[in-house]
Amino acid sequence: MVMEVWVRDISFLDVQKAAQSMFQMDGTNITLDLEGYWSYALSNWVVRTNPELTTQELTNLNAFVGQQIAALLPKPDEMAEAMQGGFTKANS
Repeated sequence: MVMEVWVRDISFLDVQKAAQSMFQMDGTNITLDLEGYWSYALSNWVVRTNPELTTQELTNLNAFVGQQIAALLPKPDEMAEAMQGGFTKANS
């Protein structure tokens, strides 16, 4: 099966919003929430697919297909780097 995926350009504010989804703060504790990050990325940065899929369908794809789509998006470590001043590397 062939799937086409369109991803929009990631803005500075996207990086900030993704960080809010990726890091959960509870008092003095900070935890990394990869599910939150990927849910945010798939629902906000994938603008179209062929065949057409809903956000829920995107988040429920099997691991192999999900990894193929994730390869098109910034990785969590790239987001962390972008937050530390390496913003130009987030889209590379």
